[in-house]
Amino acid sequence: MAVKNNKTFSDKTIGQIFTPSYIAEFMVKNVIRVLKDISNTYNEPLKLDELKVLEPASGEGIFLKILLENNFQDITAYEIDESLRMYLELTYPEVNFKFLDFLSSNSKEGYDIIIGNPPYLGQNYNSSIFQELVQKYDICKKYFVGNMDLFYYFIHLGIEKLKPGGLLSFITTNYWITKSRKTGIKYLKPHISKECFLIEYIDLSKISVFKDAKGQHNCIFTLQKKSEHEKQNNVDKKIEVIQIRPRNIQGNENLDEKIFTHILNRESSSNLLRYRSAMTNKDLSKDNGWNLKYPLEVKVVVDKIEKYCRFDGKSTYLTDFFVIRNGLILIKDEVFILRENEDLKIIDTEMFIKINETFVKLTDEEKTKLKKIFKSKVIKPFSYDKSDFLGFLIYFDKNEFINQNLTTRNELLERHYPNLTAYLNQYKRELVNILRNAKENVKDIYFPRRGSLITQYDIENKRKLIALEPYYDKGSKIFFSYITNSNAFGYTRDSYYATSDTYFLWLREGMDDIDYLFILAYLNSKIVKFLFKAKNITIKRSKTKLEEEIPIPNILLFQSPYQLELIDLIRYCTSNLTQNIMSMDETKLDKLKELNPNTYSQIRNVRNFKRIIDICLLNLFNLDEEDIDLLMEKYY
Repeated sequence: MAVKNNKTFSDKTIGQIFTPSYIAEFMVKNVIRVLKDISNTYNEPLKLDELKVLEPASGEGIFLKILLENNFQDITAYEIDESLRMYLELTYPEVNFKFLDFLSSNSKEGYDIIIGNPPYLGQNYNSSIFQELVQKYDICKKYFVGNMDLFYYFIHLGIEKLKPGGLLSFITTNYWITKSRKTGIKYLKPHISKECFLIEYIDLSKISVFKDAKGQHNCIFTLQKKSEHEKQNNVDKKIEVIQIRPRNIQGNENLDEKIFTHILNRESSSNLLRYRSAMTNKDLSKDNGWNLKYPLEVKVVVDKIEKYCRFDGKSTYLTDFFVIRNGLILIKDEVFILRENEDLKIIDTEMFIKINETFVKLTDEEKTKLKKIFKSKVIKPFSYDKSDFLGFLIYFDKNEFINQNLTTRNELLERHYPNLTAYLNQYKRELVNILRNAKENVKDIYFPRRGSLITQYDIENKRKLIALEPYYDKGSKIFFSYITNSNAFGYTRDSYYATSDTYFLWLREGMDDIDYLFILAYLNSKIVKFLFKAKNITIKRSKTKLEEEIPIPNILLFQSPYQLELIDLIRYCTSNLTQNIMSMDETKLDKLKELNPNTYSQIRNVRNFKRIIDICLLNLFNLDEEDIDLLMEKYY
């Protein structure tokens, strides 16, 4: 495994961390196990010595040692590090070595097995290295995309070199599995889906495999090249999943090796979860993340939830109701966000802004353009911390001046907001330079760069720009952090402006009658917490999985008096939580006592509104809470 350092790729000196011997031994023996299973299926003898094997990044040769020990004889190995030549040739004279960059090799060569630990190097911080590769090698030119990793090329070229029915087994980081088209796998997943079956996925993210490496989120996966017959007939195959849990006993390093022995021998262990994924190869999207860690018994509960999330027979998701967009992106936060007692003084109801080291009083009209602004850290389920605001944002809505030319626009701004524009003009040169470097309009120095408008399409598919100031000020707003692995959705109808580390759910055109309180309760519920785990949803700047995989319930499917009473109680508790009201009106439970004594007995002594909401929603969806708890404990 190659790791990032400060030297260029052309120096051929990318640092290396070599594969532990027990991992290499496991991978080789695991491939043999798969080969035996295939041979037994077709009742054919397995002759390892006749198979062509490729190791694309041999390092010190640990895979080669174990391949030879297991009777593989036709082995080719690539190694880019010339300093290893003498050692490798003396130690493994049986191996056909090529001291070349694997990416320079002929894609038409055919192999039965490709196995190893390809180099890891992210494109984002090594763009010059990737540009060099694109210029030198056809495979890199063909499959280059931004935000990729170097090992993607090794998978691409490995697939091209495999014979039909051949196996590729690599250990890599696991991030690519859940990535979407917009985050670097534009060509990788379509290539895999078209040419190969993913037959096994081993999740190593809970253990440390490489002691000296950062980012211990690894996996071992096995691909099998499709035959033309399998491609033409759309043959499907199941995916075996193995999750390795952290060791329960500390201080015995041999336990890691024992875990892998258990996998090979198909033995049970408290450190292992083995199951067939509810996803099969036909379910693997070419554009989105693969939720491989999806047991069938988890899918049963998910299907039960989604049964109540259908409109006109079609499943509906968050993206069908909301446009999700970042908060405000400013030209420069330090200029546009005024800090009290630094750039701004507040005395009683008056505000004074600092211009040329002097504090100048703002007019009443100018004060309306100062908005409290928040970062995502203030968000909590159902609400937010109102006291922890970042400062006061200078917010001019460009949409107000949409029909004005530049001269008229600036005259209007300076006439109505003389002190605010004078303050910003102190930084004019700096703001213009930032916009120029970003290739944006240098005349827009008074406005946010992003987040003040969104594009919507009406029922006739006509494009429409929506100004967000009225919604930031008084509209219903659901929001969440752009980096999170939990379902904490805040809400308010008060003025709430936020920086770009916050996502807002803006209602789509034609959805004006949505039940905000019910949707908010659902999004913050134990049900959606379970869906986050079941669908492996984390928000790391990309919101795709959230948009496309959180189903939204159809409230019209709940029509019995009992269900309507549950919904009314959910709305009541949610409303109280958004207003920070903690006292319960006992009469709210009277009807429920008559309609369903069992649910009433679950709730009557509960004084936590969030807990009451969970109980009501679980009953509404006809879910057994104990079943969900057991699944969460077992798998997550």
